[in-house]
Amino acid sequence: MKQLHSFLQGSWKPGIGDDISLLDPTTEGAVAVCKKAASLADAVAWGRATGGPALRAMTFAERGALLGDMARIVSEHRDELLTLAANNGGNTRGDGKFDVDGGTAVLSAYAELAKELGDAPWLVEDEPALLFHGSKLRAQHVSLPRHGLAIHINAFNFPAWGMLGKIATAFLAGMPVLTKPATSTSLVAHRIVELLVESEVLPTGALQLLMGPAGDLLDHVGSQDVVAFTGSADTGAKIRTHAAVVAHGVRVNVEADSLNAVVLGPGVDQGTELFDLAVRDLVTEMTQKAGQKCTATRRVLVPSDKLEDFREAVMERLAAMADKTGDPRDKGNRMGPLATAGQLRDARDGVAKLSEHAAVLRGDPSRAEFSGVEAGKGYFLEPILLEASPERALDPDAAFHVMEVFGPVCTLLPYDGTPTTAAAIISLGHGSLVSTLYSDDRAWIAESIPNIAPHLGRLVVADEKSARASMSPGCVFPVANHGGPGRAGCGGELGGVAGLSLYMQRTALQGGASNLARIVGRKG
Repeated sequence: MKQLHSFLQGSWKPGIGDDISLLDPTTEGAVAVCKKAASLADAVAWGRATGGPALRAMTFAERGALLGDMARIVSEHRDELLTLAANNGGNTRGDGKFDVDGGTAVLSAYAELAKELGDAPWLVEDEPALLFHGSKLRAQHVSLPRHGLAIHINAFNFPAWGMLGKIATAFLAGMPVLTKPATSTSLVAHRIVELLVESEVLPTGALQLLMGPAGDLLDHVGSQDVVAFTGSADTGAKIRTHAAVVAHGVRVNVEADSLNAVVLGPGVDQGTELFDLAVRDLVTEMTQKAGQKCTATRRVLVPSDKLEDFREAVMERLAAMADKTGDPRDKGNRMGPLATAGQLRDARDGVAKLSEHAAVLRGDPSRAEFSGVEAGKGYFLEPILLEASPERALDPDAAFHVMEVFGPVCTLLPYDGTPTTAAAIISLGHGSLVSTLYSDDRAWIAESIPNIAPHLGRLVVADEKSARASMSPGCVFPVANHGGPGRAGCGGELGGVAGLSLYMQRTALQGGASNLARIVGRKG
């Protein structure tokens, strides 16, 4: 049985206590074990003292070259990582690619961004500001790397992309990282760190890996540290209110629950490419990674006069997916299991609660036989589609506005087709990562955006003209902000240069105009 050690203070450490098993969610058999780490005080201090100076001594261009090397190493071992993603995450090959290739893409994107930033020691805003009329004094805002440790606590669903995306922005900003993957699916993350350590491309202290529980990790955070967390809102709240986090004013970024929605507007008629795109996107978002994506669609707003056509088209496509749910190592299957027994239990409980406010149109939460799998084995859930009444769609207490079922589950919500009602329904989710508008009606879109966008971190606008080139709304790109208000965590990651702000301190340099120009390397 493979033993997964933590990589702390520059060496692999076996941990203490009982073994913690990592399972194959298809067979329920153990694939590896790890142990909890001892006290992490020394690891946190070592990362700050060793990794911080090493990264800050590098230019943006040099940090970018490091990210490029990391992308190359991960890419060279892609097939191995995809196998591990199937064995420990239940990922089909396509789902594994989405995770591993996504992580490689973020590393590469930030490596390219670094070329634009060049050899500058810090980020400088566009122009200095005059302090008062007639004065030669100016204020110039600059951003510099914080002198702490970036602590990354990642979710189970994207062990590669989630980890590498956070590392890319932290490294380019100049901060060292201690990363903690979710234990249940950490085999991929562990192997990636093994590969990076073996390659010897990392500056000493730049990256540490914590396997197993977080332990006393947060007890040792300080005012220059950053905590970036992806997971449940409950855990996010515990991190924000941790005594050491509060006492030291630690910067915390949270990406949590999200009741993402799509809205069908005018012109989405059966037979159009836009209609087909909306159906295809929905099924993709429901079933990719078995619906275990923070950006997956949970609510679908459909004009009442289009509901029957849309419902039938979605159900037909989902039926085909249900028949191809099973062992992810079988190339004929399109969807694998949920990641853990707990995820399956929670999803089934969630469907039961949703069904109190919406009717189940298709899918059996108790189904026990799947393609290529022994009956009753594995953590499988076939796609579940529900539908609410127009009246219930506006009920703020309806389960589909209150809870996220983290699996292949979605609810159709009929509405009157107006931007006002669409915005009212979306707002009942109290903040989401992403929503999508499907329409060719420019006036409808123009009215919808200012009413809907404040409730979102990202808004996708899909029309007939772009339908063929469109990608499903759950795709997250390094140049676009990833985060959302309210229940989505009030955080933000990626977004190109904007993503660096999490790990940098924005400081106003104030002084004489010519002196500031010399300091920041500009002509006076």
